[in-house]
Amino acid sequence: MSQRHIGLFAALALFVGLTVYQIDLPGLHYDEAYEVVPAMQLLYHQPVTTFRHNGVLLAGRLFPLMTQDYIGAINTYLAIPFLWLLGASTLSVRLMAVAIGLLTLWLIYHLGGDLGGPLAGTLTVLLLAVNPTFVFWSRQGVFVTSVTAAIGLGATLAWLRWWRTGAKGYAIAGALLLGLGLYAKLLFLWLIAGLGLAAVVLTLACRRQVRPGQSGGTRSKALLPQQGVGWRLMAWCMLAFMVGAAPLIAFNVQTGGTFSSIGGNLTTSYYGINNLAFLPNLLERLKQFGVVLGGAHFWYLGGTYANWFSVVLFTAALLSTLLLAMGPAPDKSCPALMPFLVIAGVILASCATVSALWVTHFALVAPWPCLAVGTSAALLINHARAHWSQRRIRTAAALVLAFVAVSGAADVATDVRYHRALAVSGGLGAHSDAIDDMARWLGDFTQRQDVGTGDAGARDVVAMDWGISAPVTFLTRGQTTPVEAFGYQWETDADLTARLTRFLQNPSSIYLWRGPEEVIFDRSDEFRQIYRPLGLEEDILEAFYERSGRPVLGVTRLVPQGTAVNPVRQMDGD
Repeated sequence: MSQRHIGLFAALALFVGLTVYQIDLPGLHYDEAYEVVPAMQLLYHQPVTTFRHNGVLLAGRLFPLMTQDYIGAINTYLAIPFLWLLGASTLSVRLMAVAIGLLTLWLIYHLGGDLGGPLAGTLTVLLLAVNPTFVFWSRQGVFVTSVTAAIGLGATLAWLRWWRTGAKGYAIAGALLLGLGLYAKLLFLWLIAGLGLAAVVLTLACRRQVRPGQSGGTRSKALLPQQGVGWRLMAWCMLAFMVGAAPLIAFNVQTGGTFSSIGGNLTTSYYGINNLAFLPNLLERLKQFGVVLGGAHFWYLGGTYANWFSVVLFTAALLSTLLLAMGPAPDKSCPALMPFLVIAGVILASCATVSALWVTHFALVAPWPCLAVGTSAALLINHARAHWSQRRIRTAAALVLAFVAVSGAADVATDVRYHRALAVSGGLGAHSDAIDDMARWLGDFTQRQDVGTGDAGARDVVAMDWGISAPVTFLTRGQTTPVEAFGYQWETDADLTARLTRFLQNPSSIYLWRGPEEVIFDRSDEFRQIYRPLGLEEDILEAFYERSGRPVLGVTRLVPQGTAVNPVRQMDGD
């Protein structure tokens, strides 16, 4: 092992230890399962369910292009080798996400080294490896599409090396990765905007510092393109970008779904976000960014803990870098400014969204604050070496490294607190491990040949709310595939009765519900209005609970009135 890379290997070991521990907790979230169900179906030769019926038909199999209008199927295909090795399970999905996290650490180590030297790379990777936001989002990487962060770092590293060396292959590789990132998730546009902002600001700043005949300034010159961008290189980069985004392009040729989604959410999104309210949205995004820095957003693990010292450290790094940029040698601060500019660009761009102002969107730039702190710390130490006496250099370096070490240690403590809370809670709400209990129960239930109501082979399993169907399908390996009958409109749509009537005609049908405090699309009243005139009532077959004892999921069936063993009205008290 090279001494130069000891920090990298230490960071990888720390990260694996923090992410693999109790990796099956919290429970498999709907968004995690939704993207990997097609992978399971492809692997197990089952009929493949695709969004908007999109895909490419090869050898009689339908291969999906997208999992949503704005989310590609990258996680779907990345999961296949893990499912093949380990089977369809929470473990296989999470290990795939951890592998992406390891790649992210490797990339940011080299990016930090390119920006600020070996010390910057080492500090960055060590900070990121223990960062609570990165650790717990990496465990559930499919949930937050964490692969976008890795792709973004890869594209940045490639273009930075082209920027400095003029090697055209790096430019083409960077363009390919930018297209792939856009395919992975449409919000990757925000990172492209952030990178563009950083490129423009740093180019202008560096050109002001490097004047004809001026001696020195080699650091600034290194951030300027080493040769012009000719039309041939631009054409190759455009082609590479389109190759990376090809599945997204093909999907829209088939369905027009992405353009429809953007058009339908242009001013007001599906979740009611006013995209024209820039200032309120910006204030919310800044607040969320602070929460992400501290790691205080994982309430669903069983508690809310934070390392607020990391917010102080990031702020100090920003202010010190800005002060040096205004000092006698501003050119040397340009590399350290880059991560801050990228983050600023992403925050500004993220004030408009086709969905909602979710904190999970910051998974796109989750590694960048650590990169900003690492490069800034290296900049301060290098500045001290260039301008101060040996004694002051040692003092400054000790202070900088102590601040970084304290923040890293506080992050580890926060990680441990979250793990302890998770071991008690098993996950809360839509993240509860009660979904595993439901999947096991349904797997056993649907295997029974006689439940007193008919043939198990003809049984319909109906999901009456969001968050149930995909994880049940995945965890039962396709043995139980609930039909989502509730409809995704916030208000009940006109076709609900028609969708449910066909299930009422089958006495073997069972209905899956979220608990009373977990309801998202409430269809219970409309359901009762349909079945009561038929002389039926709901009977609770089973309820599933968080480890605290709170009911979060339930299964019912319809029986003749007066024959229910556990009438549905008792569910709140069960």
